[in-house]
Amino acid sequence: MANTTRFSRPCAALVHLLCFALPLLTQTALAAIAVSPPSSPPADNANVVYSNFLGISLELSFINYYFGNSTDQIPQPVIKYLSTLQSRASGQPVRLRLGGNSMDSSTYVPDQQQIIQFTDPNANSNDQPVNYGPQLFEVMKGVSSAVGGAQYLVGLSLRTPNSTNIPLLAGDASKALGDDLDALLLGNEPDLYTAHGNRPGMANYSVYDYIGDYWTVFGNLQHTPQGDVLSEDKIAGPTICCFWDLASIIQSGWLDKFADRLKYITLQHYPQNNCQGKPQYGLDYYTAHANAVSLARWQEHGLQVIAASPNRKPILMDEFNSASCGGVDGISNTFAASLWTADYALQMAVVGYAGAYLHTRERGVTYNMFDPPDAVAGGAGAWTTNPSFYGMLPVAEALSSANGSRVVDLNVQNSMSDKSATVAGYAIYDGKADNVHSLVIFNFANASGATVDYSIDGKFVPSSSSSITIRYLTAPSVSEKTNIAWGGKTYAGVGDANPVDATFSSSVPDKNMSCSGGCTIQVPGPGLAVVFLGETPDFTNTSSSGNSTSGNGTSNGDPSSPASSNPANRSGSGASHIGVTGFELLSAIFAFAFALVL
Repeated sequence: MANTTRFSRPCAALVHLLCFALPLLTQTALAAIAVSPPSSPPADNANVVYSNFLGISLELSFINYYFGNSTDQIPQPVIKYLSTLQSRASGQPVRLRLGGNSMDSSTYVPDQQQIIQFTDPNANSNDQPVNYGPQLFEVMKGVSSAVGGAQYLVGLSLRTPNSTNIPLLAGDASKALGDDLDALLLGNEPDLYTAHGNRPGMANYSVYDYIGDYWTVFGNLQHTPQGDVLSEDKIAGPTICCFWDLASIIQSGWLDKFADRLKYITLQHYPQNNCQGKPQYGLDYYTAHANAVSLARWQEHGLQVIAASPNRKPILMDEFNSASCGGVDGISNTFAASLWTADYALQMAVVGYAGAYLHTRERGVTYNMFDPPDAVAGGAGAWTTNPSFYGMLPVAEALSSANGSRVVDLNVQNSMSDKSATVAGYAIYDGKADNVHSLVIFNFANASGATVDYSIDGKFVPSSSSSITIRYLTAPSVSEKTNIAWGGKTYAGVGDANPVDATFSSSVPDKNMSCSGGCTIQVPGPGLAVVFLGETPDFTNTSSSGNSTSGNGTSNGDPSSPASSNPANRSGSGASHIGVTGFELLSAIFAFAFALVL
């Protein structure tokens, strides 16, 4: 008979507990997703961006619904929204663009008293022409003063190159806006002129026709009623969106011919066309990081040609959003759009863009970042904050640095190419030094708040300070439209653009903890986390002011742990993960087991 070993009942309990605990410990250790630095920091000549990277593009026709009709009627909520962005811009002005299809089809009337007058009641909803007067520039200047500084892109029509209205507008805008005028966008989507019938009698409006039109307007801009506007070197183009190849335009001689007067290379692009109400992609497209990577590489060859050119210019995406012609209900107005806005913005920074402008139109359009009241233009009433605005905040805060930032995609779990990956991560390097000042970690899993562990490599953590702060963008699901929180604050139910404490269960306040030698943090799904390494930037009017909790010095940054939980009942969608490390769990099991033995 074989020898057998018999254990006392307490010892048997200990053995059984160890059999349970060791696999669990191993599983916990393996579950943490590694967030590791690249083999080398970005090159010294890598693209440097600033925390005002994301700006707002406003459709001309409805500008008075956002800015009011005069300088004494500028709505306070829009001042608050823009001030929120400006306070996170590291001293840089807020980027604003006045344009869209309506800018190309509208007429500047210098003696018009009203800011906006609609001229065609039967116009296509995606191109509504207006007459506008100099009051517009006064209001734009007033907005800039009220928010602490704004930088405007202003569109110039190229539909009729010899029109005297072009130099008239350029001269008056330049004089009125002064230093607040960043650039004049000459033409809007000229690659669509043929398809939209903007060149009647011309079978195909080509790049060479476009270059000829540029020469015409350049000559006229030297002789505006306000003087030589061309000499200010504030022209931008080609502002193509769809059919033309940027590399071909650059190599045609356009950049070399106009380089002395060009300030920016500008583009517009949307991931899908919804102008016929037939979207090609569903919600899942926007929660796959690989799609953002692919989208940012639109015109990749052209970006490379510009980067190698001796006439290199900063590149702006002066209009984008989740889908053209107003977006898609159930996509553009959901938390998926919040995450996508942040992800795509950071990806554009990776590939070489200097800035990008999220487009907003008339009230009720699904992709708007915020909506004015249901009232006359400039009228009183409650404003509504929409999901895409939330996506702008983590980008601005993550990029906060006096030296600017260089952004690197960490390709977490091959997420740059694997469309099934539900994670992604970026390292935000200082613009001049090799240190990383923040990380941005995405969890796209639609998991009702269940968290995923991320192991932060100790090489990211500065030797001068091992303290980190984690700030979360969260919602109950990717389809959520209202209950969205950034840093434990929300605009849900708020009409004055002043965020309040988020009391819904998916909200997560800031977490402060030590990360000496590396640490493990948790990010709820769906959601993202900005990890500030070392000193946390002090944002004036920050949405998470006074809503921070301190960690206990361990390497556990679980947003749903008791030390960082929301005061609200967390029994809902945010409570699916208990913040316990494998070591803590094993320690507790050993303590219990030995108590049984004794």
